Amino acid sequence: MKINFILMCYFFSLVSFAQELSYPELNVTPRASERIKLELKNEHSAGWGVHMPIQLSALSTLIAGAMSTSSLVEDKKEEGGKWAPVTAIGVGAIWLGVTSWATLNHRPYREAYLKLKKMPYNSKREKLTLERLAEEELDQLRKLGRNSRWLSFATNLAASTYLLDNVESDTDAQVAASLSTLLSFTPLLFKYRWEEVYEQQEKYKKKIFSPIAMGPIFNDPFFGTKATGLNLSFIF
Repeated sequence: MKINFILMCYFFSLVSFAQELSYPELNVTPRASERIKLELKNEHSAGWGVHMPIQLSALSTLIAGAMSTSSLVEDKKEEGGKWAPVTAIGVGAIWLGVTSWATLNHRPYREAYLKLKKMPYNSKREKLTLERLAEEELDQLRKLGRNSRWLSFATNLAASTYLLDNVESDTDAQVAASLSTLLSFTPLLFKYRWEEVYEQQEKYKKKIFSPIAMGPIFNDPFFGTKATGLNLSFIF
């Protein structure tokens, strides 16, 4: 009887421990909400480097468009080629304007922190809710960074190739258009910090292992009856 009581206590303690570790959001270090606080401290010091790859691509597109206004192929002007410099200047100016505004005004980690700060953080349910919402905030920033990079690449590449197809050969305008075409790939080569933070957080979660405790029913080979057992496994 005493042995059965000890085994029962041991079994329930394992089950309780397994349930405690069944929420990686609460066991990861640092937690998502803590990661937001950490990134918040570095957000102001990032400065203009946050959007530098997109701005470099946009600036090259804008300069190429400005240099091409007097170097267009005459035969292609009537076919719509006259709009190539305007398109390049417009695309470059829009991206420079948007990223400049974002550099000066957009503080996504601060916004996420202030939003989550208002939520209760006492019971396990409240903690789990807040951490999952914090993970959603990190995921939204990841998507924003990824979509911005790809949209910048697509628009600047389209404007640059449109320009390159309509400028005269062996001119400075053609060199500038070729360079802007190459630099349109820059945003694809450098990820946003937002994306790296989310990916790191996901790696931390995957390193957490959780024991799974079960109490299956076995056939006792000695007495020919049913007997309870203990099955413990670890998932990595």
